[in-house]
Amino acid sequence: MPTVSKKQIYIAIAAALFIIVLYFVFRNKDGASENQTGNLPGMESQDSFATSTSSTSPATTAPKKSITPTKTTQPPLSATQRYLDAIRMYKNVGYYFQFVDCHGLPGTITLKKGKKFMLDNRDPESHKIAIVGGQSFTIGAYNFAIATAPSTAGTHYITCDGGGAAAIVVQQ
Repeated sequence: MPTVSKKQIYIAIAAALFIIVLYFVFRNKDGASENQTGNLPGMESQDSFATSTSSTSPATTAPKKSITPTKTTQPPLSATQRYLDAIRMYKNVGYYFQFVDCHGLPGTITLKKGKKFMLDNRDPESHKIAIVGGQSFTIGAYNFAIATAPSTAGTHYITCDGGGAAAIVVQQ
């Protein structure tokens, strides 16, 4: 039985890594990904706030492999600025839940009684988000609401469309 040298093992590993890299490079030949915006899931660009779109199409009718970008109208500056201000105020200090597919991220945050926090809906449809036994919000697609922590200490659950989504631990 022939013995395998270290050099042969290194060559085999390098070949396997090369094949894996080639797979990921060529698995989507036209270069388009599932998420054309280049954003991470749940992190939409400002274009997601647009209310109307218009597209420009070339005169030819031949199908193309590449995707033609669409022009979108920009949202009112106040709406964009309001969202950015809320992100700066609440997310950067940890008083923030992001809801994607009705799952709150992070799963739990700890707050003092009466402290305000942000509920950020990153889904393309509206959801009813409620603090069990307290406030309830219907938050539109890609929109947000500011809630207030309950005045009683303890764990308070947050639901999204009636299902469990997150929790708040309220301290004195």
